Amino acid sequence: MTYRNRRSFIRTAGTVGALGLAGCLSNDGGSSPSDSSDNETNSSDGSDTGNGNETESPQDNSNGELDHLPGETLEDFESLDNWATLLDGGSIEATTDDPYAGSQSARLHAGENNESAGSSFMLPESMDLSNAAFSMAVKYSGREQLMITLEVLAPNARNKVALRRTLTGPVDRWVRVDFGTTNVDTSPDLTDVREFRVIAHRRGSNEGPIDFAIDDLRVTERPDQGSVLFLFDGTLESHHVNAFEHMESFGFAGVEAVIPEAVGETGRLTHDQMQDLEEAGWDMAARPRTGSRNINEFTREQQEGAMERTKKFLEHRGFEDGANYFVTPRNIMGPNTYDLVQDHYKVAFRYGGGPNGLPLTDPHNVGTFSGTAGSEVTRYIDYAAQYGQLAVIRFEEIGGADGMSEDAFVDLLEYVDSTDVQVVTASELSGDA
Repeated sequence: MTYRNRRSFIRTAGTVGALGLAGCLSNDGGSSPSDSSDNETNSSDGSDTGNGNETESPQDNSNGELDHLPGETLEDFESLDNWATLLDGGSIEATTDDPYAGSQSARLHAGENNESAGSSFMLPESMDLSNAAFSMAVKYSGREQLMITLEVLAPNARNKVALRRTLTGPVDRWVRVDFGTTNVDTSPDLTDVREFRVIAHRRGSNEGPIDFAIDDLRVTERPDQGSVLFLFDGTLESHHVNAFEHMESFGFAGVEAVIPEAVGETGRLTHDQMQDLEEAGWDMAARPRTGSRNINEFTREQQEGAMERTKKFLEHRGFEDGANYFVTPRNIMGPNTYDLVQDHYKVAFRYGGGPNGLPLTDPHNVGTFSGTAGSEVTRYIDYAAQYGQLAVIRFEEIGGADGMSEDAFVDLLEYVDSTDVQVVTASELSGDA
């Protein structure tokens, strides 16, 4: 059964967004604990090489090919007249090779001597985007990872909001990025947005050119309240022994990434402990075991087999709800992986390095960041509250010599509890709760 178009959470929020945007967009001028996902992504040569087959106001989608998405198109890239390359930012050109929508997309390119590839989009008039979330379709090639930043200048480069996302695949496949705020410079006024900038930097390797395409810059009315999701990776016993009681004391539920082969092993969760978590409202999500290899290093058939076995393990043991959610092993997602998770799961998580915009336009590209990232964590929680976004905080060991200390964990829970955000599970995020 495919979940590719089952977007209950997105469609509900998108209906609100489509009805409300007219006002806000008006012009006004493995086998051990080390087999859990790394905080930083892991590179490989990758055997998963599947192939992907002038603006005045948000634009109409006359052919209906984007009707399943919430919000409205702000820039459709059918003309690049309002785009210009940034200084030392390579080049931008129209491309009709596999556009995401319409007749063309924009391709940005920078050679090995350029630190980044970037272009700016000047709005003909100032726009009030104070209640908007931003998303865009992105496709890149030639490298396994790319860091892309959307800057919103309100009204100038001294007063801007930066929304950064690390992409860890799939290469040569269109994905939507729901941008979350990662930095704010000075005092931006989002009722007076004048310019957008798209900037990409290398990640994982400093060699080679930067080559990526963008399309359908979209705005959606964001929710009034932001959300936090606690993601616990690795089926680790400390999630029950050290974290569960503290989560319960605040009335929070989390998402546990379950590696079936690890259940019951030393240092891992038992079936009874998983039941305790599930009865307290947690989701038991699917996380196939890949050992020291990234999942995209396996054939498509092997990947699908691992996904099906992991999902059936959860379903047969009474964790049907959580079986609909996927946590990417070691974070790297290949083209085949991306296609398969759309067929088998409602939501997929992987490293993104920041919050996510809401409502989601791509539930299979939900970014996480580490709970041990210091001041970044509280800053991203604050941004989630301020801008109505989703912060997915990922944990491995809690307590012990190598884990996040219990005191630091409780401090973080207290911070979330004192901030104007709601704590959600994957089921609640997708509208299934």
